[in-house]
Amino acid sequence: MNQEVKHNMGKVILITGASSGLGKALAEILSTRGHIVYGTSRKPTGQLLPYRMIPMEVKDEKSIERAVQQVISNEKRIDVVINNAGIGLAGPTEQLHIDNIRELLEINVVGVARVCQAVLPHMRARRSGRIINISSIGAVIGLPYRGLYCASKSAVSIMTESLRMEIAPFGIQACCVRAGDTRTNINANRIKDFNPSDTAYKRSFERVYSAIDREVDEGMPAEEAARQIARLVEKPRLRRYYTIGKPLQRAALWVKRLLPDEAFEKLMARYSGI
Repeated sequence: MNQEVKHNMGKVILITGASSGLGKALAEILSTRGHIVYGTSRKPTGQLLPYRMIPMEVKDEKSIERAVQQVISNEKRIDVVINNAGIGLAGPTEQLHIDNIRELLEINVVGVARVCQAVLPHMRARRSGRIINISSIGAVIGLPYRGLYCASKSAVSIMTESLRMEIAPFGIQACCVRAGDTRTNINANRIKDFNPSDTAYKRSFERVYSAIDREVDEGMPAEEAARQIARLVEKPRLRRYYTIGKPLQRAALWVKRLLPDEAFEKLMARYSGI
């Protein structure tokens, strides 16, 4: 057996949003590395898997508590939590329905906070553990027609920065993964919120939305993104941020630092199709 796998065997890992896409790929890879993996989904299937799927709705505090308690009852600990569950939202900021904004923030931000609150007492008791929050390159770069989505991921990033300092005295680590476009089913699940009868944004939004779908379809395979994130489970020390994705998207973070604001904004608008 590979010595690295043997050394790290047996970590108990909880992954939210593991029924498909990146979460599923993470569950598969980490279970093959000898870890005990629990994936969560609102409606987990009963199919035979090398990891266990349990129900969790990140909008429901009681559901999170039940899921965490189930893992603790079975394994006596949780070593790693990967907060992967999330949704996308695209549309002109002027036209977004407030209910859709609330849904986005409830899942992408409040859900992450709820899961952290549920697992941290157990980690503190053992003075050990790590939390890996999945954010986005969009947390650093505002993307047209995805402003609220970017804001939700930016909130996760800053929340993680604060969390790291709070939990370090208890031997717990946290980091944030800023992911570029990953080839998953997010296109099918994204909330598309705009008024097609309003011509003000119609042509621009449809061009940009088509580019959004194309970028995801051509993005990093979920399996490769999962392999890179899986390494963080086994690193001795975690940095604040890790960026994954295609080279051009990762390079955009450096370009933003180097260019004047107005020049970078024009570049992003042109690249997005506005």
